[in-house]
Amino acid sequence: MTDRTRRAWLIAGALTGCALAAMQILHDVRLPVRFLPGVAARVNGREIDRASVDRTVAGFDARMRKPEAAVRDRVLTRMIDEELLVQHALDSGAAETDPEVRAALMRAAISRLNSEAASQPISTAEIDAFYGAHRSAYASSANYEVTPLYYESPDFPNLQEARRRADAAQTSVLAGQAVETLERGADKLPFVAPGTLATARTLANYFGASAVAALDHIRPGETTQPGVFGRGVLVLYLNRRVAGASPSLPDIHDLVQADAMRERQESALENLLESLRKTAQIDIAPP
Repeated sequence: MTDRTRRAWLIAGALTGCALAAMQILHDVRLPVRFLPGVAARVNGREIDRASVDRTVAGFDARMRKPEAAVRDRVLTRMIDEELLVQHALDSGAAETDPEVRAALMRAAISRLNSEAASQPISTAEIDAFYGAHRSAYASSANYEVTPLYYESPDFPNLQEARRRADAAQTSVLAGQAVETLERGADKLPFVAPGTLATARTLANYFGASAVAALDHIRPGETTQPGVFGRGVLVLYLNRRVAGASPSLPDIHDLVQADAMRERQESALENLLESLRKTAQIDIAPP
């Protein structure tokens, strides 16, 4: 090897050593990072906004905020740790495999969508339209005045005689006989029935849901079909029905506004899901 060749190798080695040393120095030195206004930190490219830090610090008791700079540092450190753990969970596949993580992400997505839908107030026109479309839902319950005609079986559980008397009472009503006369010929109930207007729910507590449901299918002056009740057979004579009334919109404005907002949020969620279904590739295995 000539002297020129040896000198070239020595120079190349020296340059390589200098380059490696410079790279190590630059690796150990952190260059200043430029942040956009309002950013408190950046973790693997994910930004933590300064407003979140400020809100958290402001939520502390005044005595715990002293010195405020130290508290702010602790809060920011905790938020950085949280971001690191979140990123670690996502990188480890927890979002795909952990049911609790998936449920939390779904709740967060729905909450965010609801907040966006609620960012614009419900207009008066929307409230009016919603109330007009759902007016019946706000109506009070209908009320009924009934006369129970109860026929107890003398040889229960055999109901043949009780049913014969109930059928005869129903036939008499159709023939125009006064219900007061039929009531005197009926047996006494084991309780005192409502004698005035009552809601379907109240009457159901006395006579059962099926008997009361039949009241909506007959007119005043008619009876329900005889049905087994207690130790006998029961017929309900409908004296009158008073339909439920819808309150005026000003009286329930806040309730209607809340319901209209809930419908807007539900529609926003359904629209989002419909859009996601259209753009997603969904393969369903055959049964």
